[in-house]
Amino acid sequence: MGKSVFTVQAAICWSLGKAAFGVEPVRPLKIAVIQAEDDREEVGYFRNCVTRGLVDEFGFSEADIRFALGWDDPATARVFFHKAVGKCGQAFVEEVGALLDERPDIDLVIVNPFQSYFGGDVNKNNELSAFFRMWLDPEIKDPGDGGNDRAAVMFMHHTNKPPNVKEREGWGVDMFAAYIGAGGAEIVNWARAILSLMPAKIPGMFRLCAGKRGQRLGWEDVSGKTSYCKVLKHAENGNVYWREGTPEDERELGIATDRADKEDRADVKQGLVELLHAVLWDPGKGPYHYAKALAVPKDAGGLGCSEDTARNYLRLITAGARGSKYDWVEEKKTDFGNRFEATAEGRSAAMVHGSRLNIPKLLPVAKQQEVGF
Repeated sequence: MGKSVFTVQAAICWSLGKAAFGVEPVRPLKIAVIQAEDDREEVGYFRNCVTRGLVDEFGFSEADIRFALGWDDPATARVFFHKAVGKCGQAFVEEVGALLDERPDIDLVIVNPFQSYFGGDVNKNNELSAFFRMWLDPEIKDPGDGGNDRAAVMFMHHTNKPPNVKEREGWGVDMFAAYIGAGGAEIVNWARAILSLMPAKIPGMFRLCAGKRGQRLGWEDVSGKTSYCKVLKHAENGNVYWREGTPEDERELGIATDRADKEDRADVKQGLVELLHAVLWDPGKGPYHYAKALAVPKDAGGLGCSEDTARNYLRLITAGARGSKYDWVEEKKTDFGNRFEATAEGRSAAMVHGSRLNIPKLLPVAKQQEVGF
């Protein structure tokens, strides 16, 4: 769908200190791109098309882009492409380490795609853990507490095969979008953030979904409300590059794909809010305590959701949890299991987002049902 072009465009923008697709760097970055799918001619073609698009449509300076790419003088390059042919697994990680030894000024390494260099079975979490935590982390992270990590790594990764047509419409754009990539959950556990690029029902239009830590991007939809999806489109002028959707594109996509599930998304948001209020009312309890309270049937005053759904709501508001959307509660490990308490951010959010349920009434029900505490 154009992830190689996406990579080149993002690298150029970030090397100039400019936002790409709603992701803004803290400063101009030095970026190394390692990719396995495109030859020199294709990369050059992508570079030329993206450059024309950024200059003609977005007002970039061609001179700045040429400077950042080292087009006229390689010594000025802030983006460069590194070959890692025949490298995978531990050998690939060692190649990354050698690259950072040679170029300690590199801020970001973009790897496209992940499975070309992983060299294992992506469905086996033990193999993923070895690659990410035993081999890669020591090469890129500060072993102490000084915060002097060597570089960030961004992997481009394929999804699984899509589901059938009936299920495909909401595929990869719901609250579990972080898990759309092929393979085990350890990929999401290790990554600090996840973005998912998914095709929409309208040809040439896509949704970029911030499935993990997306709240830090500060995205808003056309109505000014917090959003975790951004509309992207292929260029329509014969060139090959990406552009952000207009408000009209967002509205068109909303009419085409979102009308049927607006009520469900509102229910999800309310579920997160109710879970927060449950933790505020009765802090220091385990996940099943809160899940049982919200799972009380609607006719008895609860949400009527399943306990699994309620526990997913809790995960989505737990600071640092995989796929979490908000830092509303924190999880503490105790001798009696994991316990939850509201954060300062959660207490502030509860003042803005009120509860619709009689939480104090529901919690004693959960206490009566809970076993072993």
